[in-house]
Amino acid sequence: MPMQVKEAKMKRWALFLVMLLSVSLVLLPGVSAADEKMTGRIFQHSTKTEIIEVGDVPGHILGAGQHAGLITYSTGEIGTVMVTYYFDYVKGKGTFTNYLVATFRDGSTKVTKGSGTATPVDGGKRTAWEGTIECIGGTGKWEGIKGSGTFKGERIGDMKTGADSYVDFTLNCKKP
Repeated sequence: MPMQVKEAKMKRWALFLVMLLSVSLVLLPGVSAADEKMTGRIFQHSTKTEIIEVGDVPGHILGAGQHAGLITYSTGEIGTVMVTYYFDYVKGKGTFTNYLVATFRDGSTKVTKGSGTATPVDGGKRTAWEGTIECIGGTGKWEGIKGSGTFKGERIGDMKTGADSYVDFTLNCKKP
């Protein structure tokens, strides 16, 4: 009888360990992915904007430009940003794409590509932005980073005269 009791206990422990391992394999990747989530805000100023009238319908413009500013993460990390963008708007509403290079104190860089929509607010004095972000590369600690996220923000002022803006973002980017 004592041998049967030992076998039963061993089977229970084996079952317990198999269950623990199975649950760990299912749950740990989710924990790991959650640890990669980054949130923050970008504060930027338009340093250059070029605009041309298309001429097909009133208010249709194409443009390109640059923003410079700061990026802050919820972790406390801060970097500088240079954003190059292009857009296609009709009466202030339309689509845009931007490429952002963030540079950090240690010299590492993170490169993202954003695409979204712009909608005029308050008679065009402000513009609301929203869209998606893709981590497309970097150097140093960000080398090989991949992933995606979302953003929302707002431009305050006329882009022809050097507007200021902010963007709130959430990213889930990690190294492969």
